[in-house]
Amino acid sequence: MTATHHSARRAHAFSLVEVLLVLAIISIMAALVINAFSNAAQDSRNVMARQQQATIQSAVNNWVAGQIGGYEAPDSGNPGQLYERTVSYVRNKYNYKTAFWTATPSAERSTMERLALVADYLDEDTYQHLIDNSPAGDATKARSGAMLKTGQHVRLPSWAQPTGAARNPYPKVDLIGS
Repeated sequence: MTATHHSARRAHAFSLVEVLLVLAIISIMAALVINAFSNAAQDSRNVMARQQQATIQSAVNNWVAGQIGGYEAPDSGNPGQLYERTVSYVRNKYNYKTAFWTATPSAERSTMERLALVADYLDEDTYQHLIDNSPAGDATKARSGAMLKTGQHVRLPSWAQPTGAARNPYPKVDLIGS
C-alpha cells in the first residue's frame, strides 16, 4: 500500500530538477526582455540627440539667413562706419569675436560662443538645457541630457571658406560620439 501511495504522490509533484529547469528558462526570457528594453531606451536617446543636433543646425541656418543683407556698424571705435553684411562678413562674424569686420579678424569663437551667437533662434529652455549639461570649462563641446547619457556632444566648427564648385555652404553642426 505504501508503494501505491508513494507513486500517486509523485505523479502530482515536481522534482527539483524540473523546478530548476523552469526557473532557468524564465530567467533567460527575463534577461532577453530586459535587454530589449535597454536597447530601446538607448535608441531613443540617440534619436533625441540627432533631433537636438537638427534643432541647433536650424538655429544656425536661421541666424545666417537673418544676418545676410543690410548694413551694421560693428566697430564701437568708429560708429559712423557701416559695413555691408555680405556672406563673407557674416562668415567672419560667426568665426571670430573681435575685428571680424576687418581683413585680419582675430580671436576665433568657441562652440559655446557660437551657440550663444545663435541663442535667439533657439527656444529659451533648449538653450538653457544645453548650457546646463555642457561640460564646465570645455567651451569646445555643447551637449544635452540625452547626449550626456549616450556619450555624445555637438560641435560648431568654423564656417569654412567655399572651395571649388561649392558656393557658400552654411556652417555645419557636428554630432560627435557613439
